[in-house]
Amino acid sequence: MGKKYRITTSCPQCGCGGEAEMSEEELKKKHGDVPNIELKCHECMMVMEADVKEDKGSSES
Repeated sequence: MGKKYRITTSCPQCGCGGEAEMSEEELKKKHGDVPNIELKCHECMMVMEADVKEDKGSSES
């Protein structure tokens, strides 16, 4: 089973935020093989850096 990642955002301009979970394959397909992801805020369109962390709670041992 592949790794899962949790992507969280928090806009410094308008204060909105979001959270998503993606597999390693989905993440690479959508954003490429980059350590940092930049997303646009859905409210004010400001470009912000997303926090991407491996979701260790979803893996089975």
